[in-house]
Amino acid sequence: MNPLSQSVFRCEECNETVNEKDTFCANCGAMFLENQFCALHDTPVEGVCVICFKLCCRICGKKENGIFLCNEHWLYEIYEGMARIWGSTDNVQAQFVVNLLEQAGFHPFLYSMRFNPGADIVSINKIYLNYGEHPICELKVLVPFREVLKAEQVLKEADSAFEFL
Repeated sequence: MNPLSQSVFRCEECNETVNEKDTFCANCGAMFLENQFCALHDTPVEGVCVICFKLCCRICGKKENGIFLCNEHWLYEIYEGMARIWGSTDNVQAQFVVNLLEQAGFHPFLYSMRFNPGADIVSINKIYLNYGEHPICELKVLVPFREVLKAEQVLKEADSAFEFL
């Protein structure tokens, strides 16, 4: 094998491309190594949290819809390899947050379930709860799993400068 190139394989769980040296799939959290144990419970590892990369047993996390998350990150909304880190029904605020994250070097994606995400909401009756406390018409700022923790830190630091974050 050429030292400049790596062999490429596919994860058996999600069919995502992974490198030969990878110990887990960053897309779904499937563990490739056997005989790995949870640090907290001394039980076999079931998967790796796709957000914090913590090795988790059945007590510490679980896999649902093909994605493994630890208990700490279990409530994140997940959309095709990305997690929701911020949301608003205000298009201008959402665009501001996306620009802030892009300038910090992240790869945000603005997602909306509305037909026309640029339109302002004129009636409070249109705000229906979709997931937990988030309205269905919310503009969701998503980032790839590997960027979630650092992007949240950037937003937390910016929160002191901007009241709406």
